[in-house]
Amino acid sequence: MQAAASVGASRGALAIADAVPAGRLGVQGVVLGLSIAVVLFLVGYPLLWLMLAALGVPQSVGLEHLERAFTRPQNYAALINTLQLALGTGLLSVALGVPLAWATARSDMALRALVHAMVALSYITPPYLTALAYTILLGPDAGKFNRLLRAVFGFESGPINIFSMPGVIFVIGIHVFTFTYFLTYSALKSVDASLEESAQMLGARRWQTALRINLPLVAPAITGGALLAAIDSLALFGPQAIIGTPAQIVFLPTRIYATIGSYPPRWGEASALSLVLVALTIAGLALQRGYLERRSYITVGGRGVRTKTIDLGIWRWPLLAFCLAVVFFSAAAPIGVLALTAFSKSWTEPLSVANFTLAHFGAALFTDQVSVRGILNSFRLATAAAALAVLVGAAVAYLDLRTTMRGRRLLDYLAILPLGLPGTVMAVGILLAFIRLPVPIYGTIWILLAAYVARFIPLATRSVNATFRQIDPSLEEAGRITGASWWLTVRRILFPLSRPGLLVAFLLVFIAAFSELSATILLYTGGTETVAIAIYRLNDLGQLEVVSALAVFTIAVVLTLAGLVSWLSGSSWTSGEPPPVRG
Repeated sequence: MQAAASVGASRGALAIADAVPAGRLGVQGVVLGLSIAVVLFLVGYPLLWLMLAALGVPQSVGLEHLERAFTRPQNYAALINTLQLALGTGLLSVALGVPLAWATARSDMALRALVHAMVALSYITPPYLTALAYTILLGPDAGKFNRLLRAVFGFESGPINIFSMPGVIFVIGIHVFTFTYFLTYSALKSVDASLEESAQMLGARRWQTALRINLPLVAPAITGGALLAAIDSLALFGPQAIIGTPAQIVFLPTRIYATIGSYPPRWGEASALSLVLVALTIAGLALQRGYLERRSYITVGGRGVRTKTIDLGIWRWPLLAFCLAVVFFSAAAPIGVLALTAFSKSWTEPLSVANFTLAHFGAALFTDQVSVRGILNSFRLATAAAALAVLVGAAVAYLDLRTTMRGRRLLDYLAILPLGLPGTVMAVGILLAFIRLPVPIYGTIWILLAAYVARFIPLATRSVNATFRQIDPSLEEAGRITGASWWLTVRRILFPLSRPGLLVAFLLVFIAAFSELSATILLYTGGTETVAIAIYRLNDLGQLEVVSALAVFTIAVVLTLAGLVSWLSGSSWTSGEPPPVRG
């Protein structure tokens, strides 16, 4: 069966490669054919094995594993918890993201640019680092904020316990609300001021205009953002494990992790649970589409759009307080407490001259073997994955935009498919595909590289596709007319013109791969740890100071590269555009 799956993938690649016109063979045929084979092998082949394993292959064929995924009490509890998490984070993203988006896009509130930039900072900070920060801030006994509340109000114990379902929803919600914020922000910028002015001429008050005109018109953005927030919450293994596991709250990703980590590993059950995650994603997309198709939300006509800033009067200050509170808890507090802990000899004591030290950075960056190995592996893997993903993404984008090859749309869809799949699902499929012949690379660093390339091909493909669309094909045609070969045309014309866009694509993939955890946690072995795994393992050992130093280093790398991406792409965190990366 495994040989048949491998042969099927190879035949699919050959069939598509054969569709390239005969005049385009040679170097072009080899390059594009290899790219097609890579996409099929790294994306299609693992997903095929995921479905086969859920049906019992290679041991047997049946529906036993799928039935167990829904009927086993542990799995059923994980499913219910996951649904609660998705619903809670979706609602929280609306409650936080929509008011902030309206305040920064349409009001005269002060510090709008600062709030916008801080939301972007929340967006690119890896969510498992936010979870770690809140274990330091809101731990039930030693949490800094809980100790402050006990000192001020005389509580016998910490009144807030982050290790709970509301705690998981809160920590993930203050990360994923950025989806709703940026989508709603962009939509509000497209609402013509004449609509609001018409309502006010008819006697509507400001709050009535906002509730009855602005918000209904941007409903697609709000529901789309809430959906993205809910779907993303399903895939965030780090916060679910760091906060949920101590409270014995199990979600589907952590349940899959435990299923594979058991002895013997229950591959079929893990595959069936992974398909449940996929089904939840598809159901959410179908629900949103069905809702939006029944209504009209046209806001931009042929006359263009004229926006207007609303004067809030005295109400701008309460709104500013709310916005600053949101970005404080979503960005400033997590990063600040990690930095304070990293520079403290003891994280339970206030930072002072006597409690100040740089030793934790020395341990994280030079002494601790797991940390040092994780940093080196992360840089190597992120560099290699970014280079390969950009090459494959460029080939897919070229096939889509510059050829009439049969099946190119299907190939493009397959290349962006991992974008909608949780990292845990992709990891299970890759594990099943590459733990056996013909490519038994499990236990090596190569399986992590395969996972990263498969997961982040969509980032490269979409970025390069946008770049190629801005380059007139006639420039390449002129080169071919003068006698240049296909490869010379691409190397001397297309690549130089698209170099800034290719570099942005490289950095996008590098950032995502450098801090990846959801897939890595299932695929790493001793010696192949990454910086995310080092943070996760050191946290289990209770070395919070070293963990914080490593977290600060990771955030510094991510922020530096994110700033470089913004500069190269010509956008800004304080502009109207969402940040280009996902931490």
